[in-house]
Amino acid sequence: MKRFAYLICCVAIACCVAMPVAAQVVSDDMVVTLVGTGGPEITAERAGISTLVETDGQKLLFDVGWGALDGLYKSRVWPQTVTHVFLTHLHSDHISGLPDLWITPWFLLGRTAKLEVWGPVGTQTMVDGMRLMYAHDVEHRANAKFKREDLDIVVHEIRAGVVYAQDGVTVSAVSVEHADGNPAFGYRVQAGKRAVFLTGDCTYGPELVDAAKGVDVLVSNVVAGTPELERSTQWRPVMAKLLLPEQAARLFEETKPRLAVYSHFVKKGLPGAAGDAVIVKRTRDAGYKGPLLIGEDYMRIAVGKTVEMKLVESPLPELYGPQSRF
Repeated sequence: MKRFAYLICCVAIACCVAMPVAAQVVSDDMVVTLVGTGGPEITAERAGISTLVETDGQKLLFDVGWGALDGLYKSRVWPQTVTHVFLTHLHSDHISGLPDLWITPWFLLGRTAKLEVWGPVGTQTMVDGMRLMYAHDVEHRANAKFKREDLDIVVHEIRAGVVYAQDGVTVSAVSVEHADGNPAFGYRVQAGKRAVFLTGDCTYGPELVDAAKGVDVLVSNVVAGTPELERSTQWRPVMAKLLLPEQAARLFEETKPRLAVYSHFVKKGLPGAAGDAVIVKRTRDAGYKGPLLIGEDYMRIAVGKTVEMKLVESPLPELYGPQSRF
C-alpha cells in the first residue's frame, strides 16, 4: 500500500479520486482491471501481462500471461465467467496463462461456457497444441458433470478491423509492428462514448495515433534500461520492438487520453519503484504532462463521467458453489 500511495503522488493522476469502483458496470461505462502488468522478466512485483475490460455485462480479456488465472481471482473476478480472450500476438509471455484459464475453471469450478479466442494467424495451431498437451486431463477428468465438449475452444484468426461486435460493444484490431512477434495487434474497445485502447507489444507508429485518438484510457507497453544497457548492442533489439518512455510520451501527447497507463513493463537494471520513477521522469521530460498511471497488478480503473482508480480491497470471491467439484 505504501508503494501505491507513492505512485499516486509521483504520477499526479489529477483525474482520479479515492472513490470505490461500482460493483457492476452499467450503460456504456467501463472497468479496466490490470490483472497482470509484467513483461517476460521474472519479478516478484508483477505477474504476466493480462488486462480485463468489462462493459455492459461483457468481460473481455486481453492477453493471458503467466499467473492470469490467479490474477483474476485476486482482482475479485470469478475466473469461470471470463470466456472471451483476445491475443495481441503469440509470444509466450502473452499466452502462457491460457491453459490454466481454459482447463482449471472447467474441472474445478464447473464452467460450461466454451472459451472463445481471437488472435493472429497461428492461434488455431497454438490452441490445437495446447489441447494435445493436456490430452490426459481432457480424457480422464471428463465425466457426466464435467463434459469433454465444454472444453472445445472457438478460435477466430483475425486481421485488422472490427473483430467483435455484440450488444453495442465493438473491438477493433489494429496491425502494429513488433519485429519477431509479428503478426501483432493493438485493440480498441468501444462502448457508446467510452473507449479503451491497448497497444499490446509494439513500436511507435501513426497507426497507433489514429486508433487511440479520443480514448478514455490508453494502456501502453514500455521498455527502459540503464543508460549503459540502452547503449549496448546486445539490448538494442529488445528496445527496437517496444515503446521507450519518450516514444510513449509522444503517443500520449498526440492522442490525449483521459488517462495514460503503463503496463507490460520491461525494465533492465531499473528494479522496483525507483525504476518506475525513472520511467515517469523520462515520460515527463519528453513533454507529456497529462494524467499518467504506473500500472500495478490488480489495479482497477472505472471509466464513466470521471476516471477513478483504486486497488481492490474487497473480500476474495467464494469460488466453490454448487457447480464446482468441491
